Amino acid sequence: MGHIQSEKKSSELLIAEFLRRGSLFLENSSSEFGLFFSPAKVLDVNLDLENVITSIFYEPGKPNLLCKTICLRYLEWVSLVEKGKIMSNEYQDVYEPLIKYFERGGTLRIDQGIYLDYGFGAFPIDNWRERYSKLQATDISDENLDNVDIENN
Repeated sequence: MGHIQSEKKSSELLIAEFLRRGSLFLENSSSEFGLFFSPAKVLDVNLDLENVITSIFYEPGKPNLLCKTICLRYLEWVSLVEKGKIMSNEYQDVYEPLIKYFERGGTLRIDQGIYLDYGFGAFPIDNWRERYSKLQATDISDENLDNVDIENN
């Protein structure tokens, strides 16, 4: 019998936390940036990590473009924090919730350009900055996420 991914409440929490953190990071940015924005472009820092991503993901088509983009954005974030361009005490790591989501077996896709689909539900992504900036912060520690999944099973 094939492995069937069970619906996890933690998936929803992690994606919501990514959307919240991203919208807060962009709060003072007047430009319209997409959902998987480049932190380097937001801060107007020239950062080229394409070669790094190409060296990590050398097999054509794997993983998919969305996953590669998220990994690239995460590397940008880490690099900008290391260079002191982003203060970690000022902004929580925008991409940490998504990386955790993938580590916990999640998958993502953009559905019709208007939903971020995670398999058991979807988040509308029109007006995402206004929509998700008002969310409460979520504890995304592994312990809390595991407890949430146990409680909702």
